[in-house]
Amino acid sequence: MSIIDDIKSIAKTIQQVDNIELYQKILNVEAEALEVIEDNSKLRDENRELKEKLKIKENLKYENNAYWLESESKKDGPFCSCCWDVDKNLVRIHPCEIQLIISAQIANLPL
Repeated sequence: MSIIDDIKSIAKTIQQVDNIELYQKILNVEAEALEVIEDNSKLRDENRELKEKLKIKENLKYENNAYWLESESKKDGPFCSCCWDVDKNLVRIHPCEIQLIISAQIANLPL
């Protein structure tokens, strides 16, 4: 049984006793419990997202004007350095974009 089920059971019992004031208080407790459960869920989601971002940051390496995700067995990428530096978004660079970066480097053009 969850805490909400327990509160509902108590509320039903209090309603049968016909104590309006106590019934209203238990309904308020139920609303607050629902809010706490919702806040807890949001915090768990935020915590999971932050752990994922931290793991990415720990494994992200900058090389040849792009970021690469490195693990024990493989190297994934390249990823746009501007996208990560500004917005913390990993955006894969496609071969045509890589060629533009290399051409700009050869010509000493700013990226």
